[in-house]
Amino acid sequence: MFSRENPAFPMRIAILSDYYFDYVGGAQTSMRQQKLALEEAGHTVVVVSPARGALGARYQRVADGLQIKPLFRLPVLDLAVIPKTAKNVAALERYLREEHIDVVHVQTEFGLAHVADAAAEAIGIPLVHTVHSFYWASEGPPQASVAWFIRWALEKAIGEKIPNVLFTPRKTDNLLRNLVLAMARKAKRVVSPSAHQAADLKDAGVTGEIFVIPNPIATPDLPSQAITLKSGQKPHFLWVARCEPVKRPLPFARAVIDALARTGNGFTVDFVGEGSDLAALKRLAAGHPEIRIQGALPHDDVLALMDASSAIALTSVGFDNQPMTIAEAVSRERGVLYCDPKLSEGLHNSGFLADSPDDAGLADALVTLVTTPSLLVELSRGAVIDRELFSPTRYVERITKVYAAR
Repeated sequence: MFSRENPAFPMRIAILSDYYFDYVGGAQTSMRQQKLALEEAGHTVVVVSPARGALGARYQRVADGLQIKPLFRLPVLDLAVIPKTAKNVAALERYLREEHIDVVHVQTEFGLAHVADAAAEAIGIPLVHTVHSFYWASEGPPQASVAWFIRWALEKAIGEKIPNVLFTPRKTDNLLRNLVLAMARKAKRVVSPSAHQAADLKDAGVTGEIFVIPNPIATPDLPSQAITLKSGQKPHFLWVARCEPVKRPLPFARAVIDALARTGNGFTVDFVGEGSDLAALKRLAAGHPEIRIQGALPHDDVLALMDASSAIALTSVGFDNQPMTIAEAVSRERGVLYCDPKLSEGLHNSGFLADSPDDAGLADALVTLVTTPSLLVELSRGAVIDRELFSPTRYVERITKVYAAR
């Protein structure tokens, strides 16, 4: 039986997401890894998330949780809209009571997260909020003309006013950052996978306690192998992310083409992911057989490519909190080429920071790694040290203390 005095006793935890759980994204990957880590430690975890596709009932029990039919889906964002209504709150409260849930762990900030907050409060159980990204960013026009409508619709969905703190002049991005802030301010216990995001949340006015707990990787049954000097003679790099401007696949592709010319085609690169930049990425890669555009792949295939790589490339700037790419790379004994100095957590021994985030800086970094294979070996050895930060045991020890805190 769960005891707040002794959190080692098994808990019953509900992880909740406004995002479709089958979508391949960093937040979903993190939640799956959290669930696995907690279950391996003897806890019970259910997942509450939107239902994709046809669903006979509005609230459908599934093998590992509850799926809720959304009111509608925003197609471009692939985001389910589940508003905070009395009916939704009552249904979720009933499910949480029937499952004897001890703690609700929300990991998004849209309507369903606010439904969960109300249901947890009605039962009298704690609500913990993990912030996966406070750094919403988009490309294209500022969309100021529609920001007022999006604010109105979001306030209808969550059932409360959204703050209007100025973080960025881009109206829609600023609104989404304030949406995150609204949820984080409501939660008395906030989890941030990185220290730099935790500091920004505190500066923004989050008054509850903020715990810095890195995302776990709970797949220790898959053996990993270090890079050797021989395998680094013609390196292979892996870029894996959503193929969107915020992840910067096009600047990296241009850097790759430059570095290939400077190294006599001395390396290869796989790009994995789908998104609005995919067509442009394919056009850039045309005529360069060393660049392979894979599109979206199952997670197991991504891990296989990671194991076949010499290092992983992470090319976002000012957008990410703590990408799961870092956790997965170091868990597979792979170094990470990165260009955002704020993302150094978890890369103290396994990260190679480009001198600048532009095309030229990334190209120079690639040339250095390709022409100095010993650097790749050093980064691989450093990953063995850094991966302890993401151990499932360490995660469970820290998050259960947050769950049990008064």
